[in-house]
Amino acid sequence: MKNLSKNFQIGIAEILRLLSTEILMILIPILGINILNLNNSSIGFAISLSSIGFLIFGYIAGLIADSWNRKYMMVTFLFIKSLLFGMFAYLALSSNLTELNYFLIIFLVGLVIVIIETTLTAWIPDIYSKEELAGINSLLQFSRSSANLLGPALGGVIIGIFGEELTMLFISCALLISSILMLGIKNPNKVTIERTRKLNIIKNIKYILKNNILKTIVLTTSTINFSMSMSGAIAIIFLIKDLKLSESLTGIILSLGGIGALLGSFITPRLIKKFDVLSVMIFGPIIPSFGLLFMGFSYGKAGIFVFITGIIFCYAARSIGSIARMTVQQIILPSHIRGEISGAMMMITWGMIPLGSMVGGLVSDILGLRAVLILAGILLIFSNFWMINSDIRKYRNKLSDEQVVL
Repeated sequence: MKNLSKNFQIGIAEILRLLSTEILMILIPILGINILNLNNSSIGFAISLSSIGFLIFGYIAGLIADSWNRKYMMVTFLFIKSLLFGMFAYLALSSNLTELNYFLIIFLVGLVIVIIETTLTAWIPDIYSKEELAGINSLLQFSRSSANLLGPALGGVIIGIFGEELTMLFISCALLISSILMLGIKNPNKVTIERTRKLNIIKNIKYILKNNILKTIVLTTSTINFSMSMSGAIAIIFLIKDLKLSESLTGIILSLGGIGALLGSFITPRLIKKFDVLSVMIFGPIIPSFGLLFMGFSYGKAGIFVFITGIIFCYAARSIGSIARMTVQQIILPSHIRGEISGAMMMITWGMIPLGSMVGGLVSDILGLRAVLILAGILLIFSNFWMINSDIRKYRNKLSDEQVVL
């Protein structure tokens, strides 16, 4: 109960921030089609720009997170993100939105998202004790899952009623509120900030590869992100073309994945309490990870229910694994390098998202939409083998130490 106020502030701030990202994913194609009359390849390029920042800027973002006050970085970059959405709205309202500033603003928003995600990962262990990490990571995943569930439907309704321009203004205001909520959070733990860190990505990648737990987390998360983005790139087209669904029903079905994510965020802390965080990280996602493969075997009207079941299981697997992996990562990384190492890990793992999207689109032209879903499903199941075949279970007892050196 002592963290109730802080948990509320972070939970609401994160829901507002993540909703802005979910709605952005809807706005990108709508703005491209309705205002700029872009073709599909240009819109696909714009979507890739929103996530490519993790590939090219993830490590530097982590370096920044270790060099400055993390709380004020969160506040500052949430405010910058608010300004970018406000600028987006102004350009659209004034009929000055061009392809160049459309692509540029999306790219800049993507870079800001990288910094915020990296800084948040490094900041959370500064304001929560080690025993509280599983609980707060569950809350953060709950916020993300809520945004996954509500974002597509809410974005579609707001855009339909108020239009693209006012929707961007609403998002700008929501991000400003998120920034203010973060500003009100106190740092109970004194954290040493190093301002003389040097760019040494090779050294940090070696650090990750030498640490059995971190290496396994990177391999697992990279495979998950690649497979999920590979399927996400063509899931909408599959539902519309293969299952003959309307655009509105397609949006509703995709939103249902948030139910699985919410379920995962709810049960994971209880599983960790009953067993232990390493066991949940290794074995928790295995059964629900088969959900993506089910989605590839959806045929006819009955296939709609198969697809829904599959997407719920799929997002539950991602939620369970994400909470457990993040908790372990935060426990074993010392504070003074947490942002830098987390940034390097994000550069690799989240960098798989734009690559998976591009591969999914290319493979679908060759093998078809269903084949991509099946292939992505097999890859998601395979992601479990990095954990199962590793020797990290022997470090179970060491996670109770203040710092784990492997």
